[in-house]
Amino acid sequence: MALVAASAMPAQSAIISGVSINSVSSELGLPSFDRAAVHLLDGIGFDEVNGFHTNAPDGGGGGTNPGSMWLTNGVFRAPNDPLPAFVVFDLGGNYDLNSFKVWNYNETRLAALTGRGANQVQISVSGSAAGPFTSLGDFFFNQATGSETTDFGQVINLAPFAAADNTRLIRFDILTNHGGDNSFAGLSEVRFDGTAVPEVSVAGLLGLAMGGVMLRRRRVG
Repeated sequence: MALVAASAMPAQSAIISGVSINSVSSELGLPSFDRAAVHLLDGIGFDEVNGFHTNAPDGGGGGTNPGSMWLTNGVFRAPNDPLPAFVVFDLGGNYDLNSFKVWNYNETRLAALTGRGANQVQISVSGSAAGPFTSLGDFFFNQATGSETTDFGQVINLAPFAAADNTRLIRFDILTNHGGDNSFAGLSEVRFDGTAVPEVSVAGLLGLAMGGVMLRRRRVG
């Protein structure tokens, strides 16, 4: 009989920690702005408990750092990055994705600019850190409210998609924004929920191999 190590309890779906940015089409950067894609994950300006997000993308506004949202260059600054734009997340391991929650671009501190937020978004996944990607289809992200005291996060359910199992990378291709200026694309925060795919240990693989050998021997005998 093959001896394969297994956990006593089935893994539970949970918020995935250790997510990082794999690549991004552009990010509006210093010295005047700090709209780096890492702010989608680092919690700056975000209340994890209540789901509230600041409406000031650069700290106190006016280019004051640190930033709290991601925004592309659009056609505002070279190198230009007009829509469509993209951002790719690395989950740091393979997961069966259940859902993710996204807070759209929430800038209103100095002007009402939530129209820069992502609207129609193609979502693709890869089971490898090197690709290729499989599209799950196009999804529509709700426009942010501009409020700092409401949870305007939107849950996108990925459980019905078999291709979302065993995912390492997830890619957002932002096709349109909510009518914002300069062909910008932005988001405030993203959190992914899933179940870790267990790795088969070396001992487990050896056990499977030995089990196959023993089975063949019994058949021959």
